[in-house]
Amino acid sequence: MGQSGVISSQVLIKDGSTAALTPDRLTLTRDSGRVRVEIPLAVVQRADLSGETGIRVRLTDEAVHSIPGGNATATAAFLAALNAALPEERDPAGSTLVTTEVNEGTRSWVWWSAGSAFLLAYIGYVVWVGLAHEGFDAVAAFFSVPIALLGLACVGALIGKALDRVALARRGITVVATKGYHPNGRAKRYFAYTDAHGNEHLSDSSGAGQTAHIIYLPESPGTNVARLPLPWVVLKYTVSLVIGLGILVFGALGLALPFI
Repeated sequence: MGQSGVISSQVLIKDGSTAALTPDRLTLTRDSGRVRVEIPLAVVQRADLSGETGIRVRLTDEAVHSIPGGNATATAAFLAALNAALPEERDPAGSTLVTTEVNEGTRSWVWWSAGSAFLLAYIGYVVWVGLAHEGFDAVAAFFSVPIALLGLACVGALIGKALDRVALARRGITVVATKGYHPNGRAKRYFAYTDAHGNEHLSDSSGAGQTAHIIYLPESPGTNVARLPLPWVVLKYTVSLVIGLGILVFGALGLALPFI
Protein backbone atom coordinates (compact mmCIF):
# COMPACT_ATOMS: atom_id res chain seq x y z
CA MET A 1 0.00 0.00 0.00
CA GLY A 2 1.13 3.57 -0.68
CA GLN A 3 2.00 6.03 2.04
CA SER A 4 0.12 9.26 2.67
CA GLY A 5 1.74 12.50 3.81
CA VAL A 6 -1.13 13.32 6.18
CA ILE A 7 -0.97 11.94 9.73
CA SER A 8 -4.31 11.37 11.45
CA SER A 9 -5.01 13.55 14.48
CA GLN A 10 -4.33 11.76 17.76
CA VAL A 11 -7.01 11.25 20.39
CA LEU A 12 -6.66 10.12 24.00
CA ILE A 13 -9.72 8.44 25.50
CA LYS A 14 -10.29 7.34 29.07
CA ASP A 15 -13.72 6.67 30.58
CA GLY A 16 -15.86 9.70 29.67
CA SER A 17 -12.95 12.04 28.85
CA THR A 18 -11.21 12.65 25.54
CA ALA A 19 -8.37 14.84 24.29
CA ALA A 20 -8.06 15.52 20.56
CA LEU A 21 -5.12 17.26 18.91
CA THR A 22 -5.70 19.27 15.72
CA PRO A 23 -3.24 21.52 13.85
CA ASP A 24 -4.18 24.66 15.80
CA ARG A 25 -5.88 23.60 19.02
CA LEU A 26 -6.33 21.04 21.75
CA THR A 27 -9.91 19.95 22.39
CA LEU A 28 -10.81 18.37 25.74
CA THR A 29 -14.17 16.81 26.59
CA ARG A 30 -15.30 15.57 29.98
CA ASP A 31 -18.36 13.90 31.47
CA SER A 32 -19.12 11.97 28.24
CA GLY A 33 -19.00 15.11 26.13
CA ARG A 34 -21.10 17.31 28.43
CA VAL A 35 -18.14 19.69 28.96
CA ARG A 36 -16.02 20.77 25.98
CA VAL A 37 -12.84 22.87 26.33
CA GLU A 38 -11.05 24.40 23.33
CA ILE A 39 -7.41 25.42 23.95
CA PRO A 40 -5.51 27.20 21.14
CA LEU A 41 -2.00 25.77 20.89
CA ALA A 42 -0.59 29.30 20.90
CA VAL A 43 -1.51 29.69 24.59
CA VAL A 44 0.08 26.39 25.67
CA GLN A 45 3.45 26.98 27.34
CA ARG A 46 4.37 23.33 27.72
CA ALA A 47 2.97 19.88 28.42
CA ASP A 48 4.49 17.12 30.51
CA LEU A 49 3.60 13.84 32.16
CA SER A 50 1.46 13.72 35.29
CA GLY A 51 1.95 10.31 36.84
CA GLU A 52 2.28 7.33 34.50
CA THR A 53 -0.55 7.98 32.05
CA GLY A 54 -1.75 11.54 32.70
CA ILE A 55 -0.73 14.76 30.97
CA ARG A 56 -0.48 18.22 32.55
CA VAL A 57 -0.92 21.16 30.15
CA ARG A 58 0.41 24.49 31.43
CA LEU A 59 -0.75 27.68 29.71
CA THR A 60 1.16 30.92 29.23
CA ASP A 61 -0.67 32.46 32.22
CA GLU A 62 0.32 29.47 34.41
CA ALA A 63 -3.18 27.95 34.38
CA VAL A 64 -3.12 24.14 34.27
CA HIS A 65 -5.39 21.65 32.50
CA SER A 66 -5.13 17.93 33.24
CA ILE A 67 -5.67 15.15 30.70
CA PRO A 68 -6.32 11.60 31.93
CA GLY A 69 -4.35 9.35 29.60
CA GLY A 70 -5.03 5.88 28.31
CA ASN A 71 -2.19 3.39 28.19
CA ALA A 72 1.39 4.54 28.66
CA THR A 73 2.31 4.14 24.98
CA ALA A 74 -0.64 6.19 23.72
CA THR A 75 0.00 8.87 26.35
CA ALA A 76 3.68 9.20 25.41
CA ALA A 77 2.82 9.44 21.70
CA PHE A 78 0.14 12.06 22.35
CA LEU A 79 2.46 14.10 24.56
CA ALA A 80 5.20 14.04 21.93
CA ALA A 81 2.77 15.07 19.20
CA LEU A 82 1.36 17.88 21.37
CA ASN A 83 4.76 19.37 22.18
CA ALA A 84 5.85 19.06 18.55
CA ALA A 85 2.72 20.93 17.41
CA LEU A 86 3.28 23.94 19.68
CA PRO A 87 4.11 27.10 17.71
CA GLU A 88 7.35 28.95 18.26
CA GLU A 89 5.57 32.18 19.25
CA ARG A 90 3.25 31.94 22.26
CA ASP A 91 0.31 34.16 23.12
CA PRO A 92 0.49 35.48 26.71
CA ALA A 93 -3.30 35.84 26.86
CA GLY A 94 -3.49 32.29 28.23
CA SER A 95 -6.86 31.31 29.71
CA THR A 96 -8.67 34.28 28.21
CA LEU A 97 -8.53 32.54 24.81
CA VAL A 98 -9.73 29.19 26.17
CA THR A 99 -13.42 28.50 25.53
CA THR A 100 -15.56 26.18 27.63
CA GLU A 101 -18.98 24.91 26.58
CA VAL A 102 -21.28 23.04 28.96
CA ASN A 103 -24.16 21.03 27.55
CA GLU A 104 -26.86 20.96 30.20
CA GLY A 105 -28.79 18.22 28.42
CA THR A 106 -30.38 15.35 30.28
CA ARG A 107 -27.84 12.89 31.64
CA SER A 108 -27.74 9.39 30.13
CA TRP A 109 -28.93 7.66 33.31
CA VAL A 110 -32.20 9.60 33.12
CA TRP A 111 -32.80 8.27 29.61
CA TRP A 112 -31.90 4.74 30.68
CA SER A 113 -34.26 4.92 33.64
CA ALA A 114 -37.11 6.30 31.55
CA GLY A 115 -36.51 3.71 28.83
CA SER A 116 -36.45 0.85 31.34
CA ALA A 117 -39.65 2.07 32.99
CA PHE A 118 -41.37 2.34 29.62
CA LEU A 119 -40.21 -1.14 28.58
CA LEU A 120 -41.53 -2.67 31.81
CA ALA A 121 -44.85 -0.85 31.39
CA TYR A 122 -45.06 -2.03 27.77
CA ILE A 123 -44.43 -5.67 28.69
CA GLY A 124 -46.86 -5.45 31.60
CA TYR A 125 -49.58 -3.98 29.39
CA VAL A 126 -49.19 -6.68 26.73
CA VAL A 127 -49.23 -9.45 29.35
CA TRP A 128 -52.31 -7.96 31.02
CA VAL A 129 -54.16 -7.74 27.70
CA GLY A 130 -53.22 -11.34 26.92
CA LEU A 131 -54.55 -12.57 30.26
CA ALA A 132 -57.68 -10.43 30.44
CA HIS A 133 -58.74 -10.50 26.79
CA GLU A 134 -58.48 -12.62 23.69
CA GLY A 135 -55.17 -13.56 22.13
CA PHE A 136 -55.77 -11.29 19.12
CA ASP A 137 -56.02 -8.28 21.41
CA ALA A 138 -52.62 -9.12 22.91
CA VAL A 139 -51.07 -9.34 19.44
CA ALA A 140 -52.68 -6.00 18.51
CA ALA A 141 -51.36 -4.40 21.70
CA PHE A 142 -47.87 -5.77 21.06
CA PHE A 143 -47.62 -4.15 17.62
CA SER A 144 -49.70 -1.04 18.35
CA VAL A 145 -47.27 0.45 20.88
CA PRO A 146 -44.28 0.71 18.49
CA ILE A 147 -46.60 1.85 15.68
CA ALA A 148 -48.02 4.63 17.85
CA LEU A 149 -44.51 5.64 18.94
CA LEU A 150 -43.40 5.73 15.32
CA GLY A 151 -46.30 7.99 14.41
CA LEU A 152 -45.61 10.23 17.40
CA ALA A 153 -41.92 10.48 16.46
CA CYS A 154 -42.82 11.35 12.85
CA VAL A 155 -45.22 14.08 13.93
CA GLY A 156 -42.75 15.45 16.48
CA ALA A 157 -39.89 15.52 13.96
CA LEU A 158 -42.13 17.22 11.41
CA ILE A 159 -43.16 19.91 13.90
CA GLY A 160 -39.50 20.50 14.76
CA LYS A 161 -38.57 20.86 11.09
CA ALA A 162 -41.51 23.17 10.49
CA LEU A 163 -40.42 25.41 13.37
CA ASP A 164 -36.88 25.45 11.92
CA ARG A 165 -38.35 26.48 8.57
CA VAL A 166 -40.21 29.38 10.20
CA ALA A 167 -37.09 30.56 12.06
CA LEU A 168 -34.99 30.26 8.90
CA ALA A 169 -37.54 32.18 6.87
CA ARG A 170 -37.35 35.03 9.40
CA ARG A 171 -33.65 35.15 10.26
CA GLY A 172 -31.87 32.79 7.86
CA ILE A 173 -28.90 33.59 5.61
CA THR A 174 -28.85 32.06 2.14
CA VAL A 175 -25.56 30.75 0.74
CA VAL A 176 -24.48 28.65 -2.22
CA ALA A 177 -23.50 25.14 -1.09
CA THR A 178 -21.46 22.79 -3.24
CA LYS A 179 -20.80 19.07 -3.43
CA GLY A 180 -17.23 17.90 -3.17
CA TYR A 181 -15.73 14.84 -4.79
CA HIS A 182 -14.33 11.57 -3.47
CA PRO A 183 -10.81 10.56 -4.58
CA ASN A 184 -12.39 8.19 -7.13
CA GLY A 185 -14.14 11.10 -8.83
CA ARG A 186 -17.66 10.43 -7.55
CA ALA A 187 -19.61 13.36 -6.14
CA LYS A 188 -20.20 13.34 -2.40
CA ARG A 189 -23.73 12.92 -1.09
CA TYR A 190 -23.83 16.03 1.09
CA PHE A 191 -23.64 19.71 0.25
CA ALA A 192 -21.01 21.76 2.09
CA TYR A 193 -21.19 25.46 2.94
CA THR A 194 -19.18 27.93 5.00
CA ASP A 195 -20.78 30.24 7.57
CA ALA A 196 -19.89 33.87 8.26
CA HIS A 197 -17.20 32.79 10.75
CA GLY A 198 -15.42 30.57 8.24
CA ASN A 199 -16.63 27.25 9.67
CA GLU A 200 -17.71 24.53 7.25
CA HIS A 201 -21.02 22.70 7.67
CA LEU A 202 -22.79 19.90 5.84
CA SER A 203 -26.37 19.79 4.59
CA ASP A 204 -28.16 16.56 3.72
CA SER A 205 -30.58 18.38 1.42
CA SER A 206 -31.27 16.34 -1.70
CA GLY A 207 -30.46 17.59 -5.16
CA ALA A 208 -29.02 16.29 -8.41
CA GLY A 209 -26.91 19.35 -9.17
CA GLN A 210 -23.50 20.28 -7.84
CA THR A 211 -24.74 23.44 -6.13
CA ALA A 212 -27.77 24.34 -4.02
CA HIS A 213 -29.09 27.36 -2.16
CA ILE A 214 -28.97 26.59 1.56
CA ILE A 215 -30.47 28.72 4.35
CA TYR A 216 -28.80 28.60 7.77
CA LEU A 217 -29.36 30.31 11.12
CA PRO A 218 -26.61 32.78 12.11
CA GLU A 219 -26.88 31.82 15.81
CA SER A 220 -26.87 28.09 14.97
CA PRO A 221 -25.08 27.65 11.62
CA GLY A 222 -25.58 23.89 11.65
CA THR A 223 -29.35 24.36 11.38
CA ASN A 224 -30.08 24.51 7.67
CA VAL A 225 -32.57 23.67 4.93
CA ALA A 226 -32.59 23.92 1.17
CA ARG A 227 -34.42 26.89 -0.30
CA LEU A 228 -37.53 25.53 -2.04
CA PRO A 229 -40.67 27.11 -3.60
CA LEU A 230 -43.33 27.79 -0.96
CA PRO A 231 -46.07 25.66 -2.63
CA TRP A 232 -43.73 22.66 -2.67
CA VAL A 233 -42.82 23.16 1.01
CA VAL A 234 -46.52 23.38 2.00
CA LEU A 235 -47.37 20.26 -0.02
CA LYS A 236 -44.41 18.33 1.37
CA TYR A 237 -45.21 19.11 4.99
CA THR A 238 -48.95 18.54 4.56
CA VAL A 239 -48.45 15.08 3.06
CA SER A 240 -45.89 14.19 5.74
CA LEU A 241 -48.25 15.36 8.48
CA VAL A 242 -51.13 13.29 7.11
CA ILE A 243 -48.93 10.19 6.96
CA GLY A 244 -47.55 10.73 10.46
CA LEU A 245 -50.99 11.34 11.95
CA GLY A 246 -52.34 8.29 10.11
CA ILE A 247 -49.65 6.06 11.65
CA LEU A 248 -50.29 7.58 15.09
CA VAL A 249 -54.08 7.09 14.88
CA PHE A 250 -53.66 3.51 13.62
CA GLY A 251 -51.43 2.69 16.58
CA ALA A 252 -53.78 4.43 19.02
CA LEU A 253 -56.76 2.42 17.72
CA GLY A 254 -54.82 -0.79 18.28
CA LEU A 255 -54.12 0.26 21.87
CA ALA A 256 -57.78 1.06 22.44
CA LEU A 257 -59.03 -2.20 20.88
CA PRO A 258 -59.10 -4.18 24.17
CA PHE A 259 -61.41 -1.55 25.70
CA ILE A 260 -63.86 -1.33 22.80
